[in-house]
Amino acid sequence: MGRVLHHRVHGLPTDRVERLHRQVEQLAGARVWRGDAPWVASDRSTGLFETEYLSHVREAEGRQVTAAGFVRTGGDETDALVLMLFLRDISAEYGVRTVWRDEDNPLAKLRYLEFRHGRLPSGNSLEELLSRRAVIKKVDDQPIMFYPPAHRLNRQAPARPAQWGYALCGLRAYAPTLLEAEREALKILRAMRHLGR
Repeated sequence: MGRVLHHRVHGLPTDRVERLHRQVEQLAGARVWRGDAPWVASDRSTGLFETEYLSHVREAEGRQVTAAGFVRTGGDETDALVLMLFLRDISAEYGVRTVWRDEDNPLAKLRYLEFRHGRLPSGNSLEELLSRRAVIKKVDDQPIMFYPPAHRLNRQAPARPAQWGYALCGLRAYAPTLLEAEREALKILRAMRHLGR
């Protein structure tokens, strides 16, 4: 089932807004999105929809909102997770506040997230919040499990830098980022299908 994920960037200096637009465009082109690709509206946006959307957001939430957008997912949890990690990274890189709202998320703790300097208001990292459960992506009825670096199964692995674990078809492997883990898992799935499994 698809959901609508809202994202906001607060207090970003105006000289960084153009770079933010480029980063969102790179994210949108970095993978195949099951739902809509991410986009962002800011004062630099020229489209009527984007400027009106930002105007309504600022009217409701205040002038401190530098950029805003939303994404309709196609029921893919990895779409949501990739966007969540992106917002966390933007917050850390620019030292600003970012907000994520997913009002239909089945997990109450993931319906509203706020990042300040890349961390949750409690001071915890996002990975600590996510470490209790795997993220499941289904591709043609084949589940692929993604495990955040702080997940208990990753802690039992031999010592290595923090990596995302993934498992499918009885195999488990690791990759430095979620995007790489997803890419490698999809390669394995295609190979297994080619072999008739």
